This record gives sequence, C-alpha cells and structure tokens, in this order.
Amino acid sequence: MSIRTLRSVATVSALAAAILAPATVFAAGPYHPAPTEAGVTYHPEHASTRSRDQVVAEFDQATKHPSWNTAMSRGAPWPVTRSAEPKTRDQVNAELQVAMKNPAWSSVSRGAPWPPILANAK
Repeated sequence: MSIRTLRSVATVSALAAAILAPATVFAAGPYHPAPTEAGVTYHPEHASTRSRDQVVAEFDQATKHPSWNTAMSRGAPWPVTRSAEPKTRDQVNAELQVAMKNPAWSSVSRGAPWPPILANAK
C-alpha cells in the first residue's frame, strides 16, 4: 500500500468517527433525536440522578459478586435474589387449573391478552 492510500483510509476513518460520535452521546442522555419540528424528544426516565463516581462504585461492587463471571460471561441477566419461598409444583398446577376454568382461557391460550379486569387479578 502506498502512503497516499493509507492517508486516505485514515482520513475517511477519522471523518466517520467524528460524524458518528455525537450519535452515541445522544443515546446516553435524556434527549433523543426525533424527526419532528422540535428535533428532539425528552425522556425523563433516561436521565440519571447518580454521579459517575456512584455508578463506578456500584459497578466495582457488582464485579466482586461471585455470580459476576458466570452470569455475565454468558450474557445472562443478573441473578435476582428470592424475595419469598418458591412455589411448589402442586401450587403452580393448582393456579393453572383455576386459570384454565376461566372463560377467557381459550383465547388467552392462543396468544390473546388477558381481559383487563382479569389481568389485574392475577
């Protein structure tokens, strides 16, 4: 490869990085680009109230957890600690039998959502 080719490849790479870098910054904040007249949308749930030091401290604490290497190396979700005793097979089967007796079961078992009144009762 000639110097000219290497220089042009480096220039194009630097230009692409400069163009794409601001897009990654938008993903981290509460403002996101939008194809509207305003040009942005605001999502308050994306705004962080924690400082960088707090986030780094939480990350360091999480990496020291015994499940860190096992769970994270496989892309698995973080293991959740149990808040109550798990249900037995008989309890789960009893709940299923009660749900199957509901008139909405035939449509729900084919993928329809539970009716709103019953969804809250579950």
